[in-house]
Amino acid sequence: MSPTPPTGSRVVQAVVLKPSPHIDRSEYTKYEKLDQKLKQSKPFAASTVSTSRKRRLSHSDDDDDEPIVVGVDQRAKADSCLSSLLNLIDSIFQAEDNLLADTSERVGERNETSKFWMPGTSNPCLSTTIQMKLENSIKKVILVKRFAQVPTDDIIRLEKLCDNALRRTEAENILPPENTAESHVEDWLGQLGSVDNSLKSAKTVLRIMAGGRDEKQIYSEDLLVSVLLLVKNLIEGALNPMIEMRSGSDQQIVFKAAYAQKKILGGLLHEITNVLSLFSQMFENEEVTESAINSALYMAAAIVFIENASNEKDSLFGIQRVEVFRMAAMDILAKIFARYPDQRSNIIFEQILTNLEKLPVNRATARQFKLVEGGKNIQLVSALIMRLVQTGGTYQPKKRKPGLVSDEAGELQLEEDSMDDEKDQDERSPHETVTKLHHLCSPLLEDAQKTSSSIVNYLVQKAMNTTKTGDQPYRHLLDIFTEDFLAVLASPEWPAAELLLRSLARSMCNIIDGEKQPVTAKTMALDMLGVMGSGICDLVVHLREGRRNREGCGDAQISQLIDKYLEIESSGTTKTYGVSGLDEELLDWEGPFRISLQHLFMAMTHDSTLHSACGYYLTLWSSRVCTLWDKVAEEDDDDVAIDVSRCAANLKQITLHWAWEDDIDMDAFTASQIRQAYALTVLNLPFCQFFDQLFNRLLRCMDDNQAQSRSKALKSITLLLGKDPTILNRTQVIPYIMKKSKDASPLVRDSAVDLLGKCISIKPEIEGLVCKTIIDRTIDTGVAVRKRSMKILKDIYLHSKLENLRLMIAEALVLRIKDNDGGVAEQAKRTFEEIWIAPFYSLIGDSDDRYEAPVDISPQMKIVANERVSVIVKVVQKDIMLAALHDVIKSLLQQDNNKNSGRNFRVCQTMVASMFEDLLDHQGESDKGIRASTMQTLTVFAKADPKLFTPEQLMLLQPYIENLTADDLHLFRSVIVIYQYSMPVLTSRQKNFLQDVQSSLLKNLTRLPSPELREVVSCLWTISGILHAPDRLIRVTISCLTNVQKVVGRPIEVQAEIKRVVRTLYILGLFGHFCNFEDHALMFKISFTKWTGGSVSGLITDTIVPFCAPEIEPPVRKAAIESLGHVCQTHAVHFLKSQVLQMFDHVFEEMDKDLMKLVLCGIRGFLLLEESRCELSRDDGGDTNIKKGEQAEEPGRLTQAAYANQNDGVSTSLAQRYLKEIVSISMGSQDSYALVATEVIASILRQGLVHPKELVPALVALETSSTSTINQIAYKEHKTLHAKHETIVERGYMEGVRACFLYQRNVVGDGAGATTMSNNSFTAKLRPLYDIVKDGSRKVKKKLLDNIIKSVDFDPVKFNVDNKPSHLEYARFVIGNLTFLEYSTMDEVYQIVTTMEKLVAGTGVAVAHAIETDIFFIKLENGQERQDQTIQPQRLKILSTAAAILTMVWAARTYLRKAFGINENKIRDYRIGKIKANDPTMNKVPGRNPNVNQATVFEQIEETAKGLEDNSDMMEQCRQFVEILSVDSEFRLAAEGEEDDLEFTRIGNTPDISGEEGPMPATPKKKRKGSTDTSDKSAKRRKSLPSKKRRRE
Repeated sequence: MSPTPPTGSRVVQAVVLKPSPHIDRSEYTKYEKLDQKLKQSKPFAASTVSTSRKRRLSHSDDDDDEPIVVGVDQRAKADSCLSSLLNLIDSIFQAEDNLLADTSERVGERNETSKFWMPGTSNPCLSTTIQMKLENSIKKVILVKRFAQVPTDDIIRLEKLCDNALRRTEAENILPPENTAESHVEDWLGQLGSVDNSLKSAKTVLRIMAGGRDEKQIYSEDLLVSVLLLVKNLIEGALNPMIEMRSGSDQQIVFKAAYAQKKILGGLLHEITNVLSLFSQMFENEEVTESAINSALYMAAAIVFIENASNEKDSLFGIQRVEVFRMAAMDILAKIFARYPDQRSNIIFEQILTNLEKLPVNRATARQFKLVEGGKNIQLVSALIMRLVQTGGTYQPKKRKPGLVSDEAGELQLEEDSMDDEKDQDERSPHETVTKLHHLCSPLLEDAQKTSSSIVNYLVQKAMNTTKTGDQPYRHLLDIFTEDFLAVLASPEWPAAELLLRSLARSMCNIIDGEKQPVTAKTMALDMLGVMGSGICDLVVHLREGRRNREGCGDAQISQLIDKYLEIESSGTTKTYGVSGLDEELLDWEGPFRISLQHLFMAMTHDSTLHSACGYYLTLWSSRVCTLWDKVAEEDDDDVAIDVSRCAANLKQITLHWAWEDDIDMDAFTASQIRQAYALTVLNLPFCQFFDQLFNRLLRCMDDNQAQSRSKALKSITLLLGKDPTILNRTQVIPYIMKKSKDASPLVRDSAVDLLGKCISIKPEIEGLVCKTIIDRTIDTGVAVRKRSMKILKDIYLHSKLENLRLMIAEALVLRIKDNDGGVAEQAKRTFEEIWIAPFYSLIGDSDDRYEAPVDISPQMKIVANERVSVIVKVVQKDIMLAALHDVIKSLLQQDNNKNSGRNFRVCQTMVASMFEDLLDHQGESDKGIRASTMQTLTVFAKADPKLFTPEQLMLLQPYIENLTADDLHLFRSVIVIYQYSMPVLTSRQKNFLQDVQSSLLKNLTRLPSPELREVVSCLWTISGILHAPDRLIRVTISCLTNVQKVVGRPIEVQAEIKRVVRTLYILGLFGHFCNFEDHALMFKISFTKWTGGSVSGLITDTIVPFCAPEIEPPVRKAAIESLGHVCQTHAVHFLKSQVLQMFDHVFEEMDKDLMKLVLCGIRGFLLLEESRCELSRDDGGDTNIKKGEQAEEPGRLTQAAYANQNDGVSTSLAQRYLKEIVSISMGSQDSYALVATEVIASILRQGLVHPKELVPALVALETSSTSTINQIAYKEHKTLHAKHETIVERGYMEGVRACFLYQRNVVGDGAGATTMSNNSFTAKLRPLYDIVKDGSRKVKKKLLDNIIKSVDFDPVKFNVDNKPSHLEYARFVIGNLTFLEYSTMDEVYQIVTTMEKLVAGTGVAVAHAIETDIFFIKLENGQERQDQTIQPQRLKILSTAAAILTMVWAARTYLRKAFGINENKIRDYRIGKIKANDPTMNKVPGRNPNVNQATVFEQIEETAKGLEDNSDMMEQCRQFVEILSVDSEFRLAAEGEEDDLEFTRIGNTPDISGEEGPMPATPKKKRKGSTDTSDKSAKRRKSLPSKKRRRE
């Protein structure tokens, strides 16, 4: 007899049945379908990855279909779990009974049951330990499928105990205390303990409710509300605020106190996460009330959109724990979305989309959802959206439990779905099989597409109305979502990414195709298409690389499919048609879809969240199979039809039961091969097949009417090229891009050049094709375009082997050294250093000491040197190249401006040595050209730094000056220049060499042309200074003086004598310029006894001045003036001699251009010397590079200082005395005379000799010259002046505009306001002025634009049309400029348009009224007509001119509104101040619509200005203006850019100008639309009036 069990315990008894000896197995009935079901079922504790050939994969919805555990061990384990739970429940209830029986003690006081209860509670609450043990026991029992055996009453009683704990802390506030005292922290920790206990109670409750019991009383709504209330209050009141706390916030003290308890807080967050996971299970398996669903939705959405910390130091809980917490909330949303279709719109719109603005736009903070397959993270919300879309496309089976039922004959049958009853019929009818599959998958795919479209449309609409710089984050979010979807496009776990991207691409195409979409929306769409296209390219490249690195294992069929696809992709075939031929193989039952799907099923056994991915991918495959069936049915291919129907039958079976008949051996595939199979399926889905259309749209948008759109299209194509270079193989891509490099917009040209550079880097063989285009852009008007072109050309040069191409590039780069923009010039210098200097660094060593002994030229160095030197030698054939090369080499050698100056010096020494070796190697008669070019290049290095040359090298040049011939003159001049600059490196130790050179030069002195003579005299003085022996030069000077003085006062008529005197005067002037003979005056006194003394330069000046008289022969007079200028340049005091000033005055009075040029050349030379002396005086003096122990041979600084003291006041006096004449010469022509005057003006400005405002008008005019040298000088000085003295200079701008008009009209010969460019666009002539002003203050810029347009206005009463030039011509010039200026902001365009409208509305009304009364004689208001209706010719001329001016203004205004997309509403808002100047849209760079013809408005302005040749033209102009004003004032149609043919009916009879009756002569011009014919007789006009009135009525 068994012992009596203790009271309150349960007795578990088992009865073991013995087998009956009378069992006959032949009496058994076999149920094949039931056997099949059981065989397909997965046994308990089976391996998660099965390799059986017949598979059934179960998911959470089929848990109840699992068989009861079998086997002795499993049964014993289950019995043990159930017994343990029941014993625990009995113990809890016994403790509760004891507690209720003994009311003298409070709950939780010390007794034998105290361990079961929380201390200090009014109602019994299970302790934390007991709660953990209870919840764990329930969990185990549920797992072994024995939870149904637990008595219902016991479960209800447990829930009541848990409810006590829930209610106790449902309103608990567990935020960290602001007071961090120890007592407060202890109280807070106590609260955390209580909340932890309540959470464990909540887990127990939810575990019970999710246990699969059928009793309704277990699912108490009040209890569930208590759990939700507790969790909701904790999350919203404490956890979310604590998650958002940061260490650097204003709650730093509280954060530190809470951070100290990070472990406890982490545990609390873990418990809440478990609670959310249990909620997810319950929502998946059980029906709950709508209020509970709504409460859970709002709670989960708040968690999903909480912002996590970006680093661990800023997180109280830890980043990963918070992410797990957010994922649990996401799971709740997904499970509700799947089970409750009626809640889907609520979840998408109210819980997700409306909260998107809460998301962080910082990508590091936003993307913290880790992907299963690795790689970069994505947003949690991105994962949620994809999961919801996938859920919508997943088949959701009905919640029912199949079992055995009796059929009509009383036989037991397995209950199956109605679809299974027709399985045999489906197998016999392929069409029915596919139809059933279509009925299954079609609604699912439509739901997924609807969900996807709604999400994408919401995002796009929001993003279209915001910008990346705005307050709302939608534009950034759209980028992030797109990047997230693309990041997982190749991942089988996220098949919905393709559908979302498909919806997004469709939406972007609709925006691009829309005619009235704003430019911001189009640029956004183009940006998105570029990003999406690059994602497709990534997928193709990934597939291509996988084929190259193909592994030995895997399926041969998949490999062949990949090869076929890539062959189609690389060919010229359109992908859509080419890939369609692969559908049969792609959709085959054992093809890539099957591999990917089975991979997902296997992965789902580890990760239940992949259920939606499996379901949606299955639906996608099924839909494609159904589409293929329709195609096969049309082709009537029986074999293919059988395969398709077999695949359809299997897919239907999987959809309904998640089971199939056979397995693929997945162990034969690597992870990489599985992903390639999936990538192959994705590439054949609509999104990737859309690539051709996407690319064509980008090409099409390169011709869009908005510059921003064209530029964005080019940038998007650049993005695609970076991913997949094979795009260049498409026809016409490169020519199309080259065409865009000549676009009217600099923004587009910059993008096109950038894209061309990308093309060359990808496909170097096209550099010869596109390089000329890029070289042309180095002289682009856009600074950014020039810089980008130079960068690309540098890269081409360094990699190209084509000599001619490299030479073209070198010329283009060297020219930019003299660019007007400082940034471009500096980049050109850096580029020169990187190409021609930096390659030597590794060959000459690391030393920066320029005085270190030169290294020997190795063969490798010789090769490098020859390559660089040969290009430089060929480049310097032009004078402008020489000047640019000199500037860059000099800057490279300056120690203050270049940290590599020492190494650069040694490199230049090496290059000089290489050139000398080339000279020795090319001594043949045929090598003269090479020698000349090399020698010319050496002059550049000599001017940059004489110390680059050695005495030995200079000696090698001596033979070139010995025997001078006409053929060697160029070489001679180069050698002299080298000697002139390099002689200071020699010393008296080379005395013999110097004397030989001196003798050779003196021997050829009288035979040399003027340019060479100047260099020779300079070189001779340098040699005499080194030798300290000027005697030979003194004797030559005395000889010249003597010969000149002999002819003073007598006529010079013989031609030979004239030539001799001219040559002598010129030599005398040069000696007076270069030689300082003041210390040797005694020798001159001995030779000229009548000389009273003074300076030798004074003697030379006095000798030359008599030959400057007007009566002297012109050649002699010119030589004398030029020589006098040479002497005065270095002895400036003689400029102020009265006879010199009188001579200058007389020259300017004569207005002889040649003589004025000579005077200006003398002044220019002096001013330039003064500038160089100022620079020397700012220097520290002396050579900082002189070696220790050496002494400088030239005093330099003291001499220059002495000259400076003598020259005080000379430059100022000359500038102020002759400023008017200098300006007049500069603006009188565009030839060499004007160039010299412009250079004088520039020097005067640089030295500040006159007030800046006096020369501003001249600069504004000269910078519009068609001679590049003149306009560059003027622009450079104007820009510098504006930067220094903006407020002073701007006062002279309007005078400058008028001066520019006169300059263009009288000198350039074109009074139009714009010039035609090579690409048929127009450029405003005032663009240089505007380009300078726009870089300054906004106030000055707006003031200038306002003044310019207002200068067109006039007073109709005082209007004078007889002035020359007329105001009409000036208005034509100004309006043309305003029409074609490249405005920097939209605000300026609005300003111009509104000001034009005000002008026409103001002055135009008065003019129109005068025309009506004085020209057309319209009846007065009292109905009386004028008696005298004779038109006064002068009045007609005045009014027609006024009408022409206002018509031109209106034409420009209309063009600007069309070209920049400005409508009447925008103008009205701007006019009334609704659009502020600081509005972001006002500060954007305006894009001119290229489809609005510029030539049309230009011709209209020109025709209007020139169309007043006779009276009929004047009458027509008056009529047109009145009609324009009438139409606009009545209907406002002109503001919309529309035309209307409404006839002007107010005009009455128009008598002849002469007062006689008869018709007006017909105008020979073509009538403009809307004008009336003034040649009709008055009777006809009167007859037509009634009909017009009737039409109006």
